[in-house]
Parts: sequence; C-alpha cells; structure tokens
Amino acid sequence: MRALVPLHAAALGLAAALAIAPSAAAQPGQVSGSVAMTTGRTTVRVGEAFRLQIRANVNGAEVDRFELPSELDRFLVRSRQVSRPISFRFGSGGSQVVSSQTVYSFVLEAREPGSVELSPAVVTAGGRTFRSNGLRIEVTGTAAPGATPPPGTTPTPGGQQPGATPQSTPGGQTVAVDGVQYDAQAFFRTTADVAEPYVGQQVTVTVYLYSRAPLRSAPHLTREPSADAFWVQDLLPPRRALEPERQNVGGNWFYVYKLRRFAAFPLREGELTIGAPEMTLQTGGGIFGFGGGQQLERTGTPITVAARALPNPPPNAVVGDYQLSAELDRSQVRTGDALTLTATVQGTGNVRDVRLELPDIDGLQVLQPEIDDQILHPGERVGGTRVFKWLIVPQQPGEHVIPAMTLNLFDPAAETYRPISTPELHITAAGNAVAPAQPDPAQGTTEPTEIEAEPAPTPSADHAAAFGPLRREAALERGSAPVSSQPWYWALLIGLPLLFSIGLGVAKLRARAPDEQATARSRAKERLGDAKKRAAAGEARPFYAAITTALQAALESRLGEPVSGMTHEELRSVLRGRGMEEDLVRRVLDELESCDFARFSSAGGSASEMDACLGRVRGLLDAIDGFRPREAA
Repeated sequence: MRALVPLHAAALGLAAALAIAPSAAAQPGQVSGSVAMTTGRTTVRVGEAFRLQIRANVNGAEVDRFELPSELDRFLVRSRQVSRPISFRFGSGGSQVVSSQTVYSFVLEAREPGSVELSPAVVTAGGRTFRSNGLRIEVTGTAAPGATPPPGTTPTPGGQQPGATPQSTPGGQTVAVDGVQYDAQAFFRTTADVAEPYVGQQVTVTVYLYSRAPLRSAPHLTREPSADAFWVQDLLPPRRALEPERQNVGGNWFYVYKLRRFAAFPLREGELTIGAPEMTLQTGGGIFGFGGGQQLERTGTPITVAARALPNPPPNAVVGDYQLSAELDRSQVRTGDALTLTATVQGTGNVRDVRLELPDIDGLQVLQPEIDDQILHPGERVGGTRVFKWLIVPQQPGEHVIPAMTLNLFDPAAETYRPISTPELHITAAGNAVAPAQPDPAQGTTEPTEIEAEPAPTPSADHAAAFGPLRREAALERGSAPVSSQPWYWALLIGLPLLFSIGLGVAKLRARAPDEQATARSRAKERLGDAKKRAAAGEARPFYAAITTALQAALESRLGEPVSGMTHEELRSVLRGRGMEEDLVRRVLDELESCDFARFSSAGGSASEMDACLGRVRGLLDAIDGFRPREAA
C-alpha cells in the first residue's frame, strides 16, 4: 500500500515527496544508495541564471524523505523539475528488489553578491540516511534594487504549506518531468513521461488544471503550450466531457481537469522546451453563474526535456516498432509498360520519420514514390501506416531484381537496433529494348536552304494591249455596310438575353429570401419548443443541443447566411460586422458557450438551470428578431 509522506524543505517549501513503505523483507543492511549535488558553474554574477541538480539513487528501498539544502533560499528559483522513476527487479529466490531514483533539477538566479555554502542534501530510505556533497557558489557583482523574494517563501492563504506540489497525477501516469507552481486557488501542472528522450522517441505531455472550486464554464486557453522543436499528435478527442477528478494537495482538495494530452516527438537533439500555457477561467457557482464565482487568469510553467541523438546510427535508423512489407502488382510485363511497387511500413512510432529509397537499377526506370500516411493512436502510443508507391518502367528485356529494403529499428529502452527487411523482388520483361530517341550523327545537321526569289517579268506592250492595264484594287462599291458589321448589333444581340436572365434571377431571389427567413424563424421556434419538452423530461444534453440550434436558426433568419459551421470567434466577427450591438453579441456568445459546456459536462443539468436558460433564450430570440443587419461586405 502506497503512503504519501510529507516532505518539508525549509528553503523552497517543497512538500509531499512520494514515498512507499519498504517491504518487510528490506533490512537496513541490504539498502544501498548515493546522493550527488552538481552544478555547471560555481561562479556566477548577480542576475545570472545557472543550473543545479541533486540526484539520489537507492537500491533495496524507496526514498522516504528528501531534505534539500536550506541555503537555496539565497537564490531566486526560476524553474524546478522533479523526476521519480521507480523500477523493480527480481533477485535470487524470486525476491523483489526495488531500485528508485529521485532527481531535483533547478534553474536558479543569484540575487545578491557573496559566497553561498550549500549544505549536503539528506535522503532517508529503508532506515538508512545518505548525504550528498556540499557546494560553494561564488556570486559577484552588485545586488539589483528592489529584488523580489524567491517564489515559495511567502505565506499562502489559509495556512497552506507554501510551495506544495502534487504527489501524483490523476490516473497514476508516470511522471519524469514535472512543471508546477503552486497556487492556493488554481494552478497549471505540465508533466512529461520521459526526461531524456532520443530524437524521434515519443514523449507524452499532459497539461492539468488544479482548481479549488469547480469550473462553471469551459476554460479558455489564451495560449496553447508551444512545442516548436517537436512533431505533435493530440491524444484526446476534440470534443469530450471535461470531467474533473479530486486530488488532495498539501491538505487542500482540488478539482483536477485534464486539459491537454499529446505525444511530442523531438525533431533534434538538445534541450527542448514545452512552453507554458495561459488561461482565463470561471470558477464557482452553477454553470450559469448563480451562487457566485470569480474569473481567474493563470500561466503555467514551461518544462524542458533533454533530447539525445541516436547512438552510432546505422543507415535508415528510426525509433519505433514496425513491420515492413513490399509487393509488385505484377511480375511479368512488356518493356515500356509501367508496374507498381508498393512498400508498407506499419507499427508504433512516428511513421513520418520513415524513409525508404530504391537504388538505380540497370534496365529499369524508377520514378519518385508517392507517399501516403495514416496516423493512428488507439491508446496512448502513436503509430500508423506509411505507404510508398513507385512506378517502375522496364527499358531492357530480361530478368530484373529489386533489392531488399532495410530499416534499422531503435528500441530506446534496450538502446539496441533491430533490422527488418523486405525480400528481393523479381521482374521479367519481354519485348524490345526501349531507348530514348537520339539524332543520327551520320546524317549530320540539315540546314534550311534559302531560295532566291526571281524578279517578276515585266509585261510587254502586246500583253497590255490584249488584257488592258493591271488593276490593284476592285472598282466595285457597296451601297451600304452590312448590319452585322455595326458595333451596336453584337451588343444588342448579347445584351438583351443577359438582361432578361439577370432580371429573372433577382425576382426569384426577392421572392425566396422572405421564405427562407420565415423558414429559419419557424425552425427556431420549433427547436425552442423541443427544448421545453426536453427540460420537462429532465434530458439535459438534448435540451442544450436544442437551445443551440434555436439560437443558430434565429441568427440565420436575420443574417441570411448559415452560421452553424462557424466557430464562436468567427460568429463574433460576423455579428459585429453586420452591425449587432456589442451587448447582444456578448449575450449570444455567452449563451452558446454555456450550452457547449453543459452538453459535455455533468454540471448544469438541474431543472432550475434549464428553466432559467429557457427564459434567457426567449429574451435573446426577441432581441435577435428586432436586429436589422447591414448588408454583408
């Protein structure tokens, strides 16, 4: 049975380190371990940031207590991450041996000059005590005026232990990197399951929201967590019920909402950062604001993973677990005819990283492949299928061999490569050789010949007497030009039918527009009646769906254009552009957002709240009916 043992760090106020009671079989003499405190720099200037890491490795037991140096309060804590992987192995006689590791990683900033002696960190596990080395940090320069105290050292409301951090995640997911800044009312927590992934290895990132009061409307992320150096795939469905779990943090109960969960694949080596999210949220009261509540703005904590390059990668190395196959649509073909080679890679990993190439093959013309990807994530692991299709044209008769294609799969856990290959494929081509046409050098280049024009003979006097003088222009004249040669003829011929068609279309549109608007208004009233029946039956989700449809139908009746496919921001822009008053725009959007939240939440389903919603929507429909929109731009 796991037990949560509070951890009090006098400097940072870090609380509640995870501890698991050692088994009865573990004896103090069987427990071994080590603690090391390291930093990249021992001399820094005031205002300069540096990294500090404290790592504890324990075999035979788990960490019961982790005491950090109290002198850390001399520095401003810019970032703090905690990693606590635990592993089990079986020893002789089937006995279970626990191996645990706890790593505290800090980014500190020197606040004032002087020499800071960091006392050893102390770790207690399985009845034994282990101490790290001490460190001396020299800080040079002058103190900045008005320097702020480090976070976590000021008292928090209600007597809460300052700097308290959650000890586990909802659902018990593995956490290797943990970014969190405790707040007594609400705070973000961003976790990653791998602290030092290889390039191309999946890192599962989860963003939680901890709130003392339940949310009364869908939270609005004003900034998503950035992942610029990763290829990212969402693991949560886009529309889902935002159901909280309850978790105790430092003696206070919080509602915990899982906001984001995605797979991030590092694209390069080095320290890569998942940026901090920002959010505006409404807490407390019912879904429509009855019973109080408040609006909060919160910013999360960025987390960093250290991506590593693959060790001594062979050709076509890729991280993942795949199967590879290849086939020809036919193996016998005439020269000059095309056939298709299809290679399929299927399995777990980032299939977009897979590369397959064919070498130049004598007697075959190989065109560039067509690549088709299908990304899947049925569970927590991302995978899918990548299909390569090459068109191959035999140019020489005979037997042709397509060599095997090989992928070297890297297993991050075992840190080993495993090759997989396709078999050789054979093509039999019959017919004559196909070669591109080339000029015959024996014939040389044919130059165009130039024919000299002979002068026309001058007519003699006898010819002139017999045939008369030569006339260069006709002497006949027309009485008048034909009608078809006049400019107005073609304008009249084309313009009259066009004007008739335009007039007919305008007449139809004028006749149809009132009918469409009347139909939309009728649909709005019909859906409002349906919502009333759903409310009487206590069916919350169909009720809010009918309310949403009624509002959309009413808007369409006034705007004369569909709005059901618009996002809320797009709809806000359209309503403002068509001249709707800002107060009415806000009321309409607030109601639509509340309906969306209620449809996918267990909150907001009481009869009183649905009755109140009906009253508000009736007023909104009347206001929308009186709205006279401007013409669309």
